[in-house]
Amino acid sequence: MATASPAASPRLFAPIVLIEDDDSVRESLAEYLEGKGYAVAQATRGEEGIAQVDAETEVVITDFKLPGQSGLDVLREVRRKNPNCEVIIVTGHGSIDSAVEAMKEGAYHYVTKPVNPTVLLRILGELVHRRNLEAEVSQLRQQLDAQYGFEQLIGRSPPMRRVFDVIRQVAPTRTTVLITGESGTGKELVARAIHQNSPRKNGRFVAINCAALPATLLESELFGHEKGAFTGAAARRQGLLQSANGGTLFIDEVGELESALQVKLLRVLESRTVTPLGSNREEPVDLRIVAATHQDLDKRVAEGKFREDFLYRLKVVSLQLPALRERREDVPLLARTFLEQAVKDNGLPPRRFTPEALSRLAGYHWPGNVRELRNVVESAAVMSIDESVGIEDLPAPLVERSPTGAGGLFHVGLQMAELERAAILATLKANGGNRTKTAETLAISLRTLQRKLKEYQVQE
Repeated sequence: MATASPAASPRLFAPIVLIEDDDSVRESLAEYLEGKGYAVAQATRGEEGIAQVDAETEVVITDFKLPGQSGLDVLREVRRKNPNCEVIIVTGHGSIDSAVEAMKEGAYHYVTKPVNPTVLLRILGELVHRRNLEAEVSQLRQQLDAQYGFEQLIGRSPPMRRVFDVIRQVAPTRTTVLITGESGTGKELVARAIHQNSPRKNGRFVAINCAALPATLLESELFGHEKGAFTGAAARRQGLLQSANGGTLFIDEVGELESALQVKLLRVLESRTVTPLGSNREEPVDLRIVAATHQDLDKRVAEGKFREDFLYRLKVVSLQLPALRERREDVPLLARTFLEQAVKDNGLPPRRFTPEALSRLAGYHWPGNVRELRNVVESAAVMSIDESVGIEDLPAPLVERSPTGAGGLFHVGLQMAELERAAILATLKANGGNRTKTAETLAISLRTLQRKLKEYQVQE
């Protein structure tokens, strides 16, 4: 598995605490890590090392067998003192069971003696890479929340930036907005973002799905009714239009509205009044309507299934949401965010995607869009047996991968760098790791192959 290695200046904001009672081992490891850009604080006993751990400490490397407190004692105390600090256990080959026990108690990883510095460096690089990704997600969430007022709208691709620009421009107005896009693209999230950034944000956001209710019930839900207006109307009931007074009414799947209801809603938009069923009294309302649909309403107008005058009134501003396959660069960020949420919601230990799994997610065509991605990520989080979520944890369609190209590696929208990486790694695997044979198969020089594998952090 390819993992990230630390750059010349690793992003650890506090020294690594290295606890090892063998002076020569401790000093040589500290010298090696410092040569790679890490700061290292040394300790010979568990108590001494624990004393150096504070709220800023990110990594502790400890021998399992120590005078006084054991490595397991150190792990427990460090986790109590700083739950965000990761602990790497160093153990002898004869004590693997102890290392496994430490992993169960929350150790990040373990290495066996004699310590291979390259392996330790790779583990640290992976940890730093994960920390950087977590910080990136957190920072982007804060930026989005500060700029757009709704943290669940995540994306930095050009199509999503255009969506954010429209939200920012239209939100302060009272203009009616029509949001279009495939199912699962997040139309309700955008509607909520518009509401949250509007002067109406302290009012109610009321949502209704026109496809979920029959026409007779839908009319009563929207407009309300007087007592006795129809069979079963035992009392007066306020409709959603009145409930959203001072706020926003989100009408999802507006293309499912029957013509008679379209006429009545057009009247609401023009007069800003509502007449409940069974009443002749017009009630004033002050609300904003945001509608959404996955259908082509212009086509439905041409077919005589949707009123043209109502469509014009709905799409004073029209906002088309991109499908997920049209913003693939957002997939890794979305996937990490959904994984973090799935772990939290299901009470799971921390999880992270392997680079191969993220690449597979980015290459998939996502017919169900963001909604499908969220469900896939939650499934993978639950099915993973350890903290690394790999390709084998993904649902069958992503594991099997449709044969849209040679070897199943090609997918529409896959970036050339990703395609090249996939081809090189797949060929290397097919050749049993033989680099010379792989270079010959790919018709490239061995030097070029080695340079590429170095970029991918593939170890010898």
